Amino acid sequence: MKKLILLLLTVALASCNDFLDVESPSTFDRNYIFESESEIGTAVNGIYVPMVSGKGWVGVLAKKMQFNTDVEFTTCTTSSNLKECAFVPSTGDISSYDDIWAGMYDGINRANDVIEGIELSALFASADKTQPSKLMHYYGEAKVLRAMYYFELVRNWGDVPYRRKPAGNKDELFIGTTDRDTILTDMINDLIEAEPTMLYAESSDRGCEAASREFCQALIARMALCRGGWSLRPDYDDPSAIGTMKRSDDWQEYYRIAEEYAGKVVKEGKHSLSRTFRQVWVDECNWIVPVNDDNIFDVPAKVGGSGEIGYSLGTYIVSQKNDEGQNASNAPYGYSSGGDKLALTYMLSFDRKDLRRDITCELFRYENYGTMSLTQKPIAGLTVFCGKFNRLFMENPLGSTSNKGTGINWPYMRYADVLLMYAEAVNENHNGPTEEAREALRTVRRRAFSSEDWAEKVDAYVSALTTKEAFFDAIVQERAWELGGEKIRRYDLARWNLYGETLYNLYHDWIQLGKVARTKELANTTKPFADPTYDERFDDYPAVAYYKMEDAVNPVNHYVAQTIGWYSENGISSYDQALESYPSSAPAGYTKFNMCNQYCAQVKNSNPAQWEPAAAILYSFYGYINESNASSVNPQTDPVRYLCPIPPDALSSHQGLLKNYYGY
Repeated sequence: MKKLILLLLTVALASCNDFLDVESPSTFDRNYIFESESEIGTAVNGIYVPMVSGKGWVGVLAKKMQFNTDVEFTTCTTSSNLKECAFVPSTGDISSYDDIWAGMYDGINRANDVIEGIELSALFASADKTQPSKLMHYYGEAKVLRAMYYFELVRNWGDVPYRRKPAGNKDELFIGTTDRDTILTDMINDLIEAEPTMLYAESSDRGCEAASREFCQALIARMALCRGGWSLRPDYDDPSAIGTMKRSDDWQEYYRIAEEYAGKVVKEGKHSLSRTFRQVWVDECNWIVPVNDDNIFDVPAKVGGSGEIGYSLGTYIVSQKNDEGQNASNAPYGYSSGGDKLALTYMLSFDRKDLRRDITCELFRYENYGTMSLTQKPIAGLTVFCGKFNRLFMENPLGSTSNKGTGINWPYMRYADVLLMYAEAVNENHNGPTEEAREALRTVRRRAFSSEDWAEKVDAYVSALTTKEAFFDAIVQERAWELGGEKIRRYDLARWNLYGETLYNLYHDWIQLGKVARTKELANTTKPFADPTYDERFDDYPAVAYYKMEDAVNPVNHYVAQTIGWYSENGISSYDQALESYPSSAPAGYTKFNMCNQYCAQVKNSNPAQWEPAAAILYSFYGYINESNASSVNPQTDPVRYLCPIPPDALSSHQGLLKNYYGY
């Protein structure tokens, strides 16, 4: 089935080429384009073009704006290949930032043209501006898209150039920066004004692949939490300084707004979590976007285009040749790089009964086993792949040359996210969780567990969260488990002012975990040690696992010939947790697979045993904490440099009106 996409035609299942093949509104004759609703609709569609291009959410924006957290984590193994994942962008990365920057402002300029064109039209002059209508929806849609573009700029760059009107000439494009609070306040107010006159997704022939009334509500909530949260502020007297984390004096007002508008989405009942978690992602990978379930807004991609979803983000299908000389890219599902990854410790943080874990986290890759088949193999590293964007879910594979042309959408806003935002805001505003906040959290967790586990994993779990602090900590964890791989975590950690603390703890915990795992492996036991290496927090973490290859039982259209069979004891898989017996050599027929022992990969001394942290630990946090500064970093006062440098092209074109801060 082809996916629902944004287009002018009323056909529900079609290609998005028609939608994408539109010019910038600025190239149209304004007197002509804004005299009919259909032409206004065409102009509004043009605002989406930068979003779905290689510069937008399905392209480099999704790939480059990851940055390492306790969830998303891409390792660097030497100091020479430091990238944005290590908070020290390289020259190549800055070039990508230039593309993203330009793409966002292209979208803003298109939106400004359309908004002004509608405001000056005769149709708008005679319209009822108090009731939903197609015209007022288009007007609100343009404002929502403009807010999206500005929001992305603000949360990645901080203070940025701000314009609400079309530029009259080229010189007017080059302006200085505006404080991000001003931008976010204006965008929130714009959407609050527009929301009552917009249409719900169920009333649109474009469904959840276009901005709707409920998406407007959800975006208000997301921006309000950002506006009410912490952010990195520059030291204008010292541009070489990283800056300081601060919060505005009026932050509580924005938590109130977040509660109100996330609450509207929840209480109006237009969306649910009726599909299983697995089915959400199976549908996503088959271009199916229901209007009344988890999807609230998907950035639409085009099959055969160039995008990173299902390529850099997603299941890894290896390109190397097998013994038969066949390349994986010859297989029906093509090749994917799996370049953007998740932390292994993130996978191990899940409750083993959590149904989300094995969809979100993949501890394996696929290699070509022949022209028409693949075989599953374990990976060796401190990271795992994100399985949400899985080409093998496709009922009809796209072929060997599909690679970046998967057409898989970017799920920008989901109902589960809104439920958790609502629960967070209510907890903050009412000094603890109300029954409504608890129910929002329960709703998310019910889908995460089988119904026979609800009494323990849902009801008892949520009931035990009796304080504001405990409920907030649960929200922090739940957002990680629910939204992993969707590039939300670093923005959450920043607005909570938990980024520095999280990375500091992760760095030290990984080193300690590696020491414990290596000691377990050496001593062939899981029992406590008198040695300082022992840390009871890591008792349950597997140092190694054991596997064998088995004939697959997958549906034939998955083209998977062999899969991993994990060694188990007493119903516990060796990759899940440390086994009681912890065999030092692989059981008969099984191969050893290194897990947490990889965190300390090298023996420094054998007597007494000392373990050296893996290079991936020492360099992947390099821009914040590393071996040389670990003793001096203070997570309470030393912020993570999570904001990007303004790209060189923007600096030069603005003729000195822009300057890099935050330590760049």
